[in-house]
Amino acid sequence: MYTIPNYLRVFRKRSPLLQEDMQAISGMQDVSSISRYEKGQREPTKEILLMYHHIFDTHIELFFELESKAMLPGLVERMKERIRELEKEDQITLKNTSKIKFLEQAIIRLTKLKNI
Repeated sequence: MYTIPNYLRVFRKRSPLLQEDMQAISGMQDVSSISRYEKGQREPTKEILLMYHHIFDTHIELFFELESKAMLPGLVERMKERIRELEKEDQITLKNTSKIKFLEQAIIRLTKLKNI
């Protein structure tokens, strides 16, 4: 079962469109695939997510909210580890200094926005 919050049905229900309309627009052969996506029984493809994103003018990030929150702590930790590795290298080069600064700024942004 698809574990990410499934907003597909919510977005469609707020519109006058039916599953049959979404099936026709998507080019799928039958409406059962749309139904399974909306019920969370099947993981939507990137194409389906992008279709809903464009049609319903919603932020694509909503479809990945839980996954994003779950992976951020590990991502930040790996970025910190990379900074430590770059700082240990024998020669501190301008290139490494730029990388470190960039990663530090990304960590600050991610921790502010995502409350890690």
